[in-house]
Amino acid sequence: MNIGPSCDGQEIALGLASTDSCEVLLTYRNGLQNNSEDDEETSEKYGIETGVPEIDKLDAFEAIAKILKPLGIEIFNGYTKIPSKHNLDDTASRMINLPTLLGGVLEALETNTNLEFTPKYLDQLNDKQIDDLLSKYFNIRLEGIDWGRKALQFSQRTKNQTDELQGIIQANQTAMQRLYLNEQPLLFIFYEAHLQTEAKLLQKVTQILWGDTLEIEINRLPEDTHGSQEALPGEELKAKERSRKRIEAWESTAQQIKKLNQPTFCLVMARKFYPDPTGQKTAKPDDKVNKPSTRKALAMAGAGVQFLLPIAKTRKTNRLKLADFFHRMQSALKDLIFAHSGCIDDIKEKVDKYLQNIPPEARPKEIIAITIVRKQRGRAREKIENTFLPIAIRLNVDTGKCEFCCAYEKGNGIDISPWTSFPDALAFISQLTPIKLADKDEVRKTRFMKFVKQIVSNSVEEKAQPLVLIDSSNCVQLWSWLKDVEINANQINLGQQYEHMQDEWQGARIIRIRQELAPGIIEKKARHIIETSVEDTRTKEELKKLPPALEIPSASSATGLFRLSATNKTRCVAYLSVARELPHQYSRGQSCYRPTYTLVKKIDDSKEPIYNKAGLQVHQLTKQAPFVARWPTANPLEIVVTLRQPEDNPDDLAALVESLRYGFGHYSDWTALPAPLFFERVVRDYISDFAIKDEDVEAESDL
Repeated sequence: MNIGPSCDGQEIALGLASTDSCEVLLTYRNGLQNNSEDDEETSEKYGIETGVPEIDKLDAFEAIAKILKPLGIEIFNGYTKIPSKHNLDDTASRMINLPTLLGGVLEALETNTNLEFTPKYLDQLNDKQIDDLLSKYFNIRLEGIDWGRKALQFSQRTKNQTDELQGIIQANQTAMQRLYLNEQPLLFIFYEAHLQTEAKLLQKVTQILWGDTLEIEINRLPEDTHGSQEALPGEELKAKERSRKRIEAWESTAQQIKKLNQPTFCLVMARKFYPDPTGQKTAKPDDKVNKPSTRKALAMAGAGVQFLLPIAKTRKTNRLKLADFFHRMQSALKDLIFAHSGCIDDIKEKVDKYLQNIPPEARPKEIIAITIVRKQRGRAREKIENTFLPIAIRLNVDTGKCEFCCAYEKGNGIDISPWTSFPDALAFISQLTPIKLADKDEVRKTRFMKFVKQIVSNSVEEKAQPLVLIDSSNCVQLWSWLKDVEINANQINLGQQYEHMQDEWQGARIIRIRQELAPGIIEKKARHIIETSVEDTRTKEELKKLPPALEIPSASSATGLFRLSATNKTRCVAYLSVARELPHQYSRGQSCYRPTYTLVKKIDDSKEPIYNKAGLQVHQLTKQAPFVARWPTANPLEIVVTLRQPEDNPDDLAALVESLRYGFGHYSDWTALPAPLFFERVVRDYISDFAIKDEDVEAESDL
């Protein structure tokens, strides 16, 4: 490679490092999403993890700013934090630890407690009593569990969660009654022959957590649906042909499910690896077509599908990792039952809270998300391919009901499906093929904008005053108005076919959402250190008045909702939403390339803290080595309020949208996208054209 003579940062920024044959640029990737296998291999080979601490980002930012200042590029500080207090009630999404949940299950089996649990039930039993109960109901022995009795004991880290368990049971039942009024959904648990212990545990845990709001059936997996490619029929065939054989193996079971004509969920337990059919010691993976084929076969029968791996075992002692299984089990159940129903909690409460200054009759009656579903997640770095599905998902504010529609090519035109319930829509799209809007780029754009126009205009005509969230990350390639240079709330055009839509869409609110491009905000901080000793008698107030003996530079990622104050005539107001909960709890001020100072609580080998004569705890200043582990970075979300009504405050609309990033019954963290855009990930799993392609099948993750 022939590059210029100088390659320092300033030369690259000025373009002087490039030559006629080689252009030298700097690239940037925020966060850890979309890591390739090559990234992982590089990390393992060289011991270099991804992610950079904030103090290092700040160093780089200030150095770059210094280089760019002569070019007239200044540091942007035109942002203001918006007060937005969110009530982060995670009752419905909380995970119950092993001692609490297993204790509740065993107590219910033994005493028919009517779900009135004894706190720390397992603590009242000796080892033999617990061993007898585990053996009686689940064919497990205490000695076969990783950590044995210790795994079932409460500690400082493993708290008694009896109250939380009661709260989750109540939240689950309330959600099911809201989602399936006057109906009792059916949960099928499919398992392989040797997984009876897992099936029984799953059945009993589900009965505890959901009570009689679910009917539960456990069934063996049909033959020839899961296993290695070599052990199943059609091993020599290509992916699509093998998939047809797996779907055929499910046909009898699927037909029985379809005849039931009731809301149905299927949780499938199958292994990740299988014995080599030739007798070799090397295990063979589950054929990559099996999971998407199972999902398609059951979805066509009207069932939602999720997968769960069996109980893992320790490598050396072959003991059961029961705590891990209980966590994955709860996660799989919540995702299957709630995410596949498009469930988000307290929609009306959120709308009423954040839009309280708007008259009730003028508030949104529905929230609509518009996006396209591609095979690959996230924003396309280049031109989008022609295989994608435009979708709209809407939430009824009063009832919380989630509905779906989509657009696709049919014959020589476009077909827009009617609004259907989210679970029913998953069955519909599992049979939709081919997935495309048009072959020609201009026709795709025209048809997408027609889809947007119909969705929004119909809602406005029905006087639903919709709050419309459009993910421009990829839709911008189909509707140019979403571009930064064209977006204008005073002039909303859908190409040349539909112009001045702001007049037709009076009553609607249009919010542009953009992911993976929004910058983070790093706050520069410092720790002021005052020197003291164990003999020091000065009070804390006296020490605070002294100048610091040492100042340790630090930095942190700002969290919250921020309004960008750049002014223009478009009436669009931009915001950055940074999740309140950062994805790590590492101490601030650490660097990944140089030692830094820190304070440690212990200055000797004792476990007790040391205090001086004034009663203040004494710390020791020490150097810490560079931080070399993985440092996750939260990806901010960009929210742009465009079309709004005269009585609207854009800050309130942005805060409402941000509040839709949490409050899911199946997900405890802040989500990358607000509801109902977040449910796009569920839709992708059911598009069989994405999941099953000859020689191009990607493995599906298990819980």
